[in-house]
Amino acid sequence: MEQYNPEAMQQNYRGLQSGDPRMRAIRTAAAAAEQANDLPWAIRFHHDLIHESVFSGDRYQALVDFPQYLALVKRDPELEQENLWDTLWMFKWIAEAATEFYQIEKKQVIAWFSEYRRMLLENGYSLRSWYEKRAIFYSYCDRAKMRMDFESFQDAKRDDMGDGEASELDSVVRFALETGDTAKAMQAANQIFDRNLRTEEVPCKTYHYLLRDALKRGDMDAAEKYAQPLRALCTGQRFQLEPIGMVLCYDALTDPERGLAFYMKNRALREGSRNPFLCFWFDRGAARLLSAAAAQGLSCKDASGAGMTPEQLAAESEAYMQNCRALAEKFDARNRSDYFASEL
Repeated sequence: MEQYNPEAMQQNYRGLQSGDPRMRAIRTAAAAAEQANDLPWAIRFHHDLIHESVFSGDRYQALVDFPQYLALVKRDPELEQENLWDTLWMFKWIAEAATEFYQIEKKQVIAWFSEYRRMLLENGYSLRSWYEKRAIFYSYCDRAKMRMDFESFQDAKRDDMGDGEASELDSVVRFALETGDTAKAMQAANQIFDRNLRTEEVPCKTYHYLLRDALKRGDMDAAEKYAQPLRALCTGQRFQLEPIGMVLCYDALTDPERGLAFYMKNRALREGSRNPFLCFWFDRGAARLLSAAAAQGLSCKDASGAGMTPEQLAAESEAYMQNCRALAEKFDARNRSDYFASEL
């Protein structure tokens, strides 16, 4: 039997390809540490597995592993306190990721939010991040609670648990648009644009919210203004299937031929995704785009390079839409709402 060496195992998986190969190696390391009753290293490995799943995987593994991580840190009060910062940050990741998987029951999501709130208060942190993340979840199932959480988020004190100015301004854009306060949304968006504030997701998400709002209002001049930079920011980005789907919706209305080219550049991202939330939004845009293209008699090549007739595009559109309907049913059943069905 190979000798247990946690440092060597960590060094090994850090050298592996990001995503599934690395996660498999971390799971093996975590199991070895638990078998050796090495609690500090078991905690570290589970932390690394959750981090890898959130930032390089489909995020579902993080949701599966998080209860195991919590159980481990609660075994030893000293280790629980030593890992407090990491645990709180993981709660933020998990609270947001849980929204995207209908497999996680609503009562579990709410329970995680309750535990996160308790830990923040017990350790002297503001609830600002808690209100922000919970508003995201409630935006799909309880609009009144979303409004209240958005107001509380704005009123709560900033502290080290926040995601930074760019992300918080981006959240203001999102929820101000959701609540009909266009002036507040534009004020926050202009701060992001004028000061060139950036994260891995900002300003991509910001343009996405603005494009979505413009399309809902039927303001095609504004939609064109936001679609152009968004197209460049989200192309080829596998965690940006939601804004990609929104650009496809825009192209379906304005230029299906351009949309087909954009679709072909990005469809492989969808094929490799196991995140049902992201797949819903991509499939919704693809269904609308391919239907519009078929109606104009356009054609394109499939993933293997074979030509697709307008009739085949129409059939592919229906396949995407059928998957959307199935996902909408599952999300709405979990959330006890009709949000996703209404988006079809």
